[in-house]
Amino acid sequence: MTRNAPRRGSLRLRLTLLATLAITMTVAIVTAVLAFTLVTSVRSNVTTTLNAYADSVGQSATAERLPTTLPPSPGDATVWAQVVDSSGTVIASTANVAGQPALYTLPSGRTTPQPAPGSSSGRGDERVIAQRYVTGTEPVVVYAGGSTQLLAYLDHDLQGHLLYLLPVVLLGAVGVSWLLIGRTLRPVERIRAEAAEITGSDLHRRIPEPGSDDEIGRLTRTLNGMLDRLESSAERQRRFVADASHELRTPLAAVRTSMEVGLAHPDQAPWPELATRAVTETTRLQRLVEALLLLARSDDDTLLRHRVQVDLATLTQAAIDAAPARVPVAVHAAENVRVTGDPDQLTRLIRNLLDNADRHAAHTIEVTLTTDGPATAVIRVADDGPGIPPADRERVFDRFVRLETARTRHAGESTGTGLGLSIARDIVTAHGGTITVTSTVQRHDGQERGATFTVRLPVAGPPSETA
Repeated sequence: MTRNAPRRGSLRLRLTLLATLAITMTVAIVTAVLAFTLVTSVRSNVTTTLNAYADSVGQSATAERLPTTLPPSPGDATVWAQVVDSSGTVIASTANVAGQPALYTLPSGRTTPQPAPGSSSGRGDERVIAQRYVTGTEPVVVYAGGSTQLLAYLDHDLQGHLLYLLPVVLLGAVGVSWLLIGRTLRPVERIRAEAAEITGSDLHRRIPEPGSDDEIGRLTRTLNGMLDRLESSAERQRRFVADASHELRTPLAAVRTSMEVGLAHPDQAPWPELATRAVTETTRLQRLVEALLLLARSDDDTLLRHRVQVDLATLTQAAIDAAPARVPVAVHAAENVRVTGDPDQLTRLIRNLLDNADRHAAHTIEVTLTTDGPATAVIRVADDGPGIPPADRERVFDRFVRLETARTRHAGESTGTGLGLSIARDIVTAHGGTITVTSTVQRHDGQERGATFTVRLPVAGPPSETA
C-alpha cells in the first residue's frame, strides 16, 4: 500500500506536467499567432493609408493643381508628405513638416527612400513610401510617411501582457490539470484498493462495476473476468486435491489393513493372499500417482515433450499387443492415417480409451482409424456395454468421475482411477484436437447401448521424423 503511493503520485504528476505543457504551448502559440496577425494588420493599414495619400498628392501634382501646403491625410492627421523636385527642393508639403528641407531622397533606380543627409528622420519609428510623378515637364517625388510608434507600443504591450499571462496560465493549468486528473484517476484508485483487499480465501468477491462502457468500465469487467477465472481455477484445484487425497487414501488403507492382519496373526495369516492384495493395491496406487503427475504436467502445459509423425495404425496395434483386452478388439484402419504428436502420449490416449471400453464392453470392442477430409484424422473406439446417459457425456471427462450407476463393470475387474478419460481429453487438447462420446447403437426398445469415443486430430504435415 505504502510503496504504491509514490507511483500513483508520479503518474498523476506526469500527467499534470504533460497537460500543463500542452496548455502552455497552445496558449503561447495562439498568442504569438494573434500578435503577429495584429501587427501585420496594423502595418498593412499604415502602408495602405500612405499609398492612398501619396497617390492623391501625386494626382494633384500631375494635374498641376498642387498647392504649396498639402491638405492633411483624411485617414490619419499625423501623416506627413513632401513633394520634392529633381534638385531636392521641397515644392509642397503638409503643415506638420512645413519649412523643413527634404527628409528623404530616392536614388535613381531605387524604390526605397533613404534618409536625406542631415535630416532628423530615419530613426526607425516611421514608415515612409516614395512615388515618382511628373508635374508638367518636371519630374517630382512624392514622399509620404507616418509614425510606427503604435506598432512599437502594440508589440511592447503584447510582450508585457504575455509575460504576465503565461505564468497565470501556467499556474492555472497546473491547478486545473491536477484536480481533473486526480478526479479521473479516482475510480482507478478505488479499483486498485478493492482489488488489493481480495485474497486467495475470498476470490468470490468482485469489484463493483460503474455501469459505463468507458475505459474504467472495461477495466473493471476485465478484472472481474480474471477473478472469475482465478476462482474457478482455485475451486478446481481444491476439488482436485480433495479427490486425490481420497483416492490415495483408499489403496494405502487397503495395504495397511493387509499388513496389520498378517502381523496380528503371523502363524495363521494367508500370506500369499495378503501379498497379492498388497501388490494389487500398490499397483493401483502407482497408476494413480502416475496419472496425477501426468495431470500436473498437463496443467503446466508440459504434457508434450516432442512431436514427430506418428502412424496411428501401428501405434494402436502396439497398444493392443502391450495390454491384451478382456474381450476381442477389432481394428479397422484406413491406409496412411498419420498425425504429428508425442508418440508416448498418443499411446496413452489409445490405451486409456481401450481400457475404458474393455472395462464396460459386453462382447467386443471396435477401433476405427480413418480421415475426415484432408486435414483431420479420426479415431473411434466403440464398445457394446451399457452406454453413457446423455446427461453424463460431458461430465465423464471430468477428473475422478465414475458413472457407477450407468456403466456396470465386468465382474472381477478392478475399478479405474477416474482419471483415464480426463487424461485422454488433456492429451487430445494438447494435440489441437477434440474428443466426444456418443451411443454406439440404439436398440429396438428405444434404449441406447454402448459408447463410442471419437477423437479428431490434425493430420501430419510434411514428413520430418516418423515414429
